[in-house]
Amino acid sequence: MAREGRNKEGPVLVCRNVKVSGRRTSLRMEPYIWDSLKEICEREELSLNQICTEIDQRRGEANLTASIRVFIVSYFRNAIGSQGFSEDGPSPILRKAMDDAIPLFDDEDQAS
Repeated sequence: MAREGRNKEGPVLVCRNVKVSGRRTSLRMEPYIWDSLKEICEREELSLNQICTEIDQRRGEANLTASIRVFIVSYFRNAIGSQGFSEDGPSPILRKAMDDAIPLFDDEDQAS
């Protein structure tokens, strides 16, 4: 079981298992990052697995945990910039955050 808090090396990371693109993987991130990701999942009415899969499919060669962190920052920045969150279910904020933080790469972009 992962510990929370700080140690001599810095903040303790919490390890959790998620299914990304149908495969089980472990992600190690700070508790605050997990809390932020959970809040986004609740706001967008999507599962953790769904959001992580979407990020995974867009990240190209980038590290998945780093891509998740960038997505979280982008999501909340876009939420503030668009005068709040939509109350009508999934908002355009989710799509814009994905596009800004983790742009889609086509096969030609990944080859270069």
